[in-house]
Amino acid sequence: MQDIEYTNEWVNWIEEAVDKEYFKYYEYQQFNNIQHIGTGGFGKVYRANWKNSEKKFALKSFFSLDNITVKEIVRELKIQRDVDFHDNIIRCYGITKLESDNHNNYWLVMEYADGGNLRCYLKKNFSRLTWDDKYNMAYQLSCAVSCLHNEGIVHRDLHSGEQYDVGLALDISQGIRETIVPDTPNEYIKIYTKCWDGEPDNRPTIYQNLMRLL
Repeated sequence: MQDIEYTNEWVNWIEEAVDKEYFKYYEYQQFNNIQHIGTGGFGKVYRANWKNSEKKFALKSFFSLDNITVKEIVRELKIQRDVDFHDNIIRCYGITKLESDNHNNYWLVMEYADGGNLRCYLKKNFSRLTWDDKYNMAYQLSCAVSCLHNEGIVHRDLHSGEQYDVGLALDISQGIRETIVPDTPNEYIKIYTKCWDGEPDNRPTIYQNLMRLL
């Protein structure tokens, strides 16, 4: 019973935020050509066109509307609102609602990154990237993470596109590291090997890394 009350409280927060126009509300019926493009821990992600135009959005759905999920929706909306100004962070444009007989499913309406996630992009384009291209991507990523930290936000799930497996986690915990990438400038090697230090207190902060990349 308590979970239901908490869920209603969070749902009311979402609806009040929409009513007060803190977040833009999109009519779900206005989206078309909806295609599944990925799955995460809380739900699925779709690509969709808006109002028969070429404009594409990413729609983030959720598996269920229980207390944990609704709190996650609210948490993500609040985070996106706090960092919406940053060019290197995917924007959340608002929210939509898929209505059914029993309940409403809230979906986030987000910026669509047509290049896919970083891992897919690197697999497809790595051989064509210059060192400056790779440096710029590292710098942009560092800027984005630094922005999150400045806002008191910890990502907790930062990776290039897929979860690390248990075997890799065990290797890392035992001190095993990948070999140095050939032709990488020495200063850059110093940065990322320092981030591998087995003692957390010896690792640089994201701000320190960002300053070294400048």
